[in-house]
Formats: sequence, C-alpha cells, structure tokens
Amino acid sequence: MEELKKSISAILYERTTSPLFGTFIFSWLIWNWRIPYLSFFVSENKLRINKIDYIITNCNDSHYLITYPLMSTFILLTIIPFISNGAYWLSINFENWKSRHKNLIESKQLLTIEQSIELREQILKQEERFSKLVQDKNFEIESLKKQIDSDKTEEKVNEVTNISDSELKSLAERIMNNSVELDSFNSITRAIQNNYKMQNDVGTTKLIALLESYDIIYKPDALYKFTDIGRRFLRFITA
Repeated sequence: MEELKKSISAILYERTTSPLFGTFIFSWLIWNWRIPYLSFFVSENKLRINKIDYIITNCNDSHYLITYPLMSTFILLTIIPFISNGAYWLSINFENWKSRHKNLIESKQLLTIEQSIELREQILKQEERFSKLVQDKNFEIESLKKQIDSDKTEEKVNEVTNISDSELKSLAERIMNNSVELDSFNSITRAIQNNYKMQNDVGTTKLIALLESYDIIYKPDALYKFTDIGRRFLRFITA
C-alpha cells in the first residue's frame, strides 16, 4: 500500500507540475467552474436532487468538458507566449528609441549659465590637478636623475686604480722639488679646500692635467675635488 501511495503521488505530482497537464486542468476548471462549485459549496437540499444527477443533467456539455479546455490549453501554451514575447520585443525597442531620442535632445540642449560656470570650474580643477601631477612627476624624475649622476660620480671617485703608493710618492717628490709646480699645487689645494675656481695660468693648467691623469683630482661640477687617491697623495706631499 505504501508503494502504491507513493506511485500515485508521483504520478499526480508529475501531472500537476507538467505545463501541459497543469494548463489543461486550469482551463478545465475555468470552463467548468460550476462543477467544483456545486460539489463543494452547494447543499443537496437546495438542488432537491442528488448532486451527481444534477451535474450530469446540467453540466454534461462535451464542448465545455473537452473541446473548450483543449482549445484554451493550446492557446495558452502556443499563441500567448508568442504574444508575450512580441510585447516584450516592442517594449525593448520602445525603450531604446526613447533613450536615443532623449540623448539626442540632451546633446542639442544648451547649458544654462550656472551649468556652464560649474562645468568650467570642474575643467579648471581637473587641469590644476593634472598640472600638479605633471610637476610632481617632473620633480621626481629630476631627483632620480641627480641621484643617478651622484651614484655614477661616487662610483668613479671610489673606483679602484693601479696607482701604487710608490708612484704617488715619486710624484709628490717631483712636485716638492719643483718650486713652480709646488706653488701651483698649493694654489690648487687652496682652491679645492675653499671651494673656488682654479687659476687659468699655464703652470696650473698643466699641473691640473697631470693630477687628473693620476686620478688625484676630479671635477664633478664647476669645482675640482680630491679623490680617495688624492687624499692618499696629500699625505706624501705634506710629509
């Protein structure tokens, strides 16, 4: 009995949830509403005869029982969806048409003075913001360039060379034994220590070239400076 009940329940569920059977049952109830109404809500005392006999006598039209419900089912399952889809298509096209014409009208509509002023202020704010961003980026680029140049200069200054202490000592002795070169070297040393430019006389220019060839001095900008080798060299020449 349990299996039979489950089987009947499954069949009824399938029939009632199926679009075809569900629509047919709905159509049949619409066309034959008097049958369930008489069955559930009308007393036999008012009918004077048995309900079944009354229904058979007064509600036994084959068109209402079969033909009209079948026609309604066919219309609801086929024609109505087409009409509904057509209405939806017309609605979408109408919304698109309305949107296009709205945009067209708004694009041709002149701005008020207040709207023009507000738009101009927004444009100026955007331009100021963009200009500030460009300035910040340019400043950042310049800072990076200076940092790169500084790193390159430092690498050049700190570069390991093959000049030995004996070579530096020999050069120092040469300069100390030559009064002209010693005066030029003292002038160069004072200029470097006091951060001013060198003299342009012939002796100073030749000695600068000699010191640069030994990597004793270098010129990172407008002024000369001593390298690490130059600071080693000073120990020999002042000894």
